[in-house]
Amino acid sequence: MDQPVRQKMKFRQSLMSRYMLLILAGVLFVPVIVPLVATTFVIIITNTNPSKEAPYGDAKRITDMWIEESKNLDGASDQNINMRMKQLQEKYPQSAMYRVDASGKTVYVLGGEEAELFKGKSSENAQGMPQTSETDVILRWPMGSGESEETRIPATWTANDTVQFMKEASYRNPLTVISYIGGGDVNKGQGFIVIEVPRKLIQTSPRNGAMEFIYFGVVMLIVFMIFIVLSVLFFAKIRKRLVRLQTAMVAPGKEGIPRPVDIRRWDEIGQLEESFNQMVHQLTSSRQREREEEKLRKRLVAGLSHDLRTPLTVIRGHMHSLHKENLSEQGDRALIRMENKIQDLDELIDNMLSYNLLTSGRYTLKLEQRDVLRLTREAAASWYPVWENEEFEIDVDLPEDPLIWAVDEQGMRRVLDNLFQNVVRHAASGKYIRISTDQIEGHTAIVIEDRGPGIQQDSGTKGTGLGLTIVDLLIREMGLRKRVDSSDKGVRTYLYTGKDRSEY
Repeated sequence: MDQPVRQKMKFRQSLMSRYMLLILAGVLFVPVIVPLVATTFVIIITNTNPSKEAPYGDAKRITDMWIEESKNLDGASDQNINMRMKQLQEKYPQSAMYRVDASGKTVYVLGGEEAELFKGKSSENAQGMPQTSETDVILRWPMGSGESEETRIPATWTANDTVQFMKEASYRNPLTVISYIGGGDVNKGQGFIVIEVPRKLIQTSPRNGAMEFIYFGVVMLIVFMIFIVLSVLFFAKIRKRLVRLQTAMVAPGKEGIPRPVDIRRWDEIGQLEESFNQMVHQLTSSRQREREEEKLRKRLVAGLSHDLRTPLTVIRGHMHSLHKENLSEQGDRALIRMENKIQDLDELIDNMLSYNLLTSGRYTLKLEQRDVLRLTREAAASWYPVWENEEFEIDVDLPEDPLIWAVDEQGMRRVLDNLFQNVVRHAASGKYIRISTDQIEGHTAIVIEDRGPGIQQDSGTKGTGLGLTIVDLLIREMGLRKRVDSSDKGVRTYLYTGKDRSEY
């Protein structure tokens, strides 16, 4: 290897030049730096500091959102409309929402966190209940200083009630947005929906002058402290760089070769670091060939998987076209078998990629507190069509109370999908799947049960076993546990964690 040409160090890059700059900064600090920082903060930072954004955005955003939602509900059933309103209130919990049907009856009321919801003049709370009685509902909004604003929601709306309410909606506090279901101001005979939002949630907060003064004081204090310790840090940084270089020499990396150090400045120490890095690069070059073979294998798996997906997509397209042709009964069965095998091949490709990432340590997991019962319900719901097509008896018995584990959401979904797929593939003869919870080793476990022939028996369907291997790897990475009880009556798979709720 040719020796690189060493650069000649200039005076402005040397340690001596920075020491002289330090002395000059000390002389100019009080008459120059302090006025400059004050002017910059007052003229630039203060004038460009935006106000705090309102929690729910502005009034136009709320209005446009509500009108768009009403358009999307065109032709929806009462149940779907109520469900969507409940979802929206979860997004805007401090708002109130209610719906009036085509006959003028108030059929659904959601009070929210800000408003007190009462029936008529009584103190009977009606929070979150469908409005099915003939009693008016009152929304009471606290406005501060002991004052409140009330909205009376009639059990049955007359034409005058509706017109008067719409006139007052534009200037009321809370902000009130009314929209007919199906589109804006057009009554399509499906009634209308209303949202009320306290205006304090859609108004920007002004800047706090006292806080800005404190910020300015903090900035000045920081600048002053930086100047005080600047001379100490100058020599401390020199020592730190020398210690860092010494540590790099005596602390080899994973392959037994010291790591190169970053050359942050081209001074006397920087030249020493450059000589050290040249030595490290020469040692590292001999290890590169070994890593190249491993990289080639991983690229081969990734490239092969990618190349296989393209013809699979084309085959799927042609098979979809064949469905439109008049085929014999035997031809239809053959086409279905081909589609199933292509699906198996597609899943095998996904498993190959996942296995490659997991075994190489490049499968990134983000462990967060999640309700695993909710994830299990969602995963099971996506498999319902498959189970019904296979004529499975489905028994889902999960408690309503959440079960919080520290898991990666996508990884947990992958575990459940692979276990469900394993039931369909290997326990289809039992025509049964049950998803429930049970206690094991003092912990709540998710249990997936089938009535197949068991692990020791031949299920009639062969597989690579890669899916269950990925399940085991993901469970290990997420710190979970798995237990499998198998007999000729079926298989019970337990998923649980070794931690108590108090540890999360």
